[in-house]
Amino acid sequence: MKETETESPGLVVPESRTIRDPIHRFIELNEQEAELMDTRPFQRLRHLRQLAFAYLVYPSATHTRFEHSIGVCHVAGLLARSLQFDPDQTKLVRIAALLHDLGHRPFSHVSEEALERYADRSKLPPKTEKIHEFITAILINQDPEICRCLSSSLRERVVTALQSGHGEPVVRNVLSGPIDAVKQDYLLRDSYFCGVQYGVFDLLQLHQVLRNVVDPTGDRHLMVEPDGVHALEQFVLAKYYLTTQVVRHRIRLITDQMLIRAISLGIEEDRIQELADLYTFDGTYEFIRRYATWGDTRLLQAFAGEKFEGTLSHRLFSGLLHRHLLKLVYREPLTLFRAEAREALQHISRPENQGLRRKLEGGIAECIQKGSSLIGEPGRDLSHFVILHSYTFKSVKDDSKNDETPILINKGTSPIYFEDASTLFQSINGKLSETHVEVYAPVCYASPADRRTLRNRLRGPLTTILEMEAGEQ
Repeated sequence: MKETETESPGLVVPESRTIRDPIHRFIELNEQEAELMDTRPFQRLRHLRQLAFAYLVYPSATHTRFEHSIGVCHVAGLLARSLQFDPDQTKLVRIAALLHDLGHRPFSHVSEEALERYADRSKLPPKTEKIHEFITAILINQDPEICRCLSSSLRERVVTALQSGHGEPVVRNVLSGPIDAVKQDYLLRDSYFCGVQYGVFDLLQLHQVLRNVVDPTGDRHLMVEPDGVHALEQFVLAKYYLTTQVVRHRIRLITDQMLIRAISLGIEEDRIQELADLYTFDGTYEFIRRYATWGDTRLLQAFAGEKFEGTLSHRLFSGLLHRHLLKLVYREPLTLFRAEAREALQHISRPENQGLRRKLEGGIAECIQKGSSLIGEPGRDLSHFVILHSYTFKSVKDDSKNDETPILINKGTSPIYFEDASTLFQSINGKLSETHVEVYAPVCYASPADRRTLRNRLRGPLTTILEMEAGEQ
């Protein structure tokens, strides 16, 4: 990276920088972007892994939100050029893309559930959905270092662009949408660092078929040219395969649930104040200042340390730190169950279903202990470490859509949806999805044969428990 020193010894003023990147080769940051990169809130992203615990499966998946954010800034700039943004729009989307992840906590999306569960909603603005995005806005508006880099008017525009959108809809499409800059970078980056090809697509070809189109109302939207449908199919399939093969990998599902359970046990059962302070968001900048000192490694090492030995949460934090993980002992499709049980089990992992979930986990723990050993301390209630979880794989057609908008194909005055323009996607039943019910438990077995024997023995009894107990709700 290139820098120029001023006459004052020890003081370095950033110039434009060229950063080597394994995905995009060379990334150019201008002076203002380089200055933002050097702020403490942005440097903290070095300590937040992009894929949480995926490195326990893919050892090289230790890349962070730091390099991802720089990559998103670069892709946003490429999109701005392809879509013929003016200099002001280009500056806005590049800075917003660079700062979009500032509010993430340790292990990012995985611990979002804990942040949502324990936040003091009475002190938050109404309609606050994702708290990490609200924290991002506060950091952009109030962090002293960022305030020195950006004017108040520019900070306001950046926050608006990241939330509801600023100006033309096409600006919002670049930052948040089904083919936004975030997805374009993480698909290529996550694939590279996991050592897989699932998320690879032709970025330059995709950009060549994107258009900045004026609709009949005068608004501009991001659309795809008709001859770009095949490039778009490649992108959509890449996202689907990376999600199913990496994000929803068996070990990722187990570790994600272990972390969520560790946090909830630490706050609710162990009454660990340090943990409560980290996740009980009260809307103050003081909370955010304290929150911003934590990263992935610090969280694991702190709560897996000797200070908290003997607590319920310590066992799970320690297991995550040393890769002593819970085991998958049960996995069945939701369609196996009667309608009454299906309704209860489909969303069993949600906080509002905690009571039923804990009841079922207690019964499952008793069942497992009758014929095998749950690994733990004598006299300890091991139902805390038995985790019942359900999750859904969307169809590739459903996965191609964003929460807010579908992908549009430019057909002059009458754009059509991507799924209607793609012969491949027309052949897919969008209503098909897979929901599975799984149980993770602290068991041990000597061989794959022992694992199969245990799962086969538990299948019937655990299905009966879930059918009877969940079906009564």
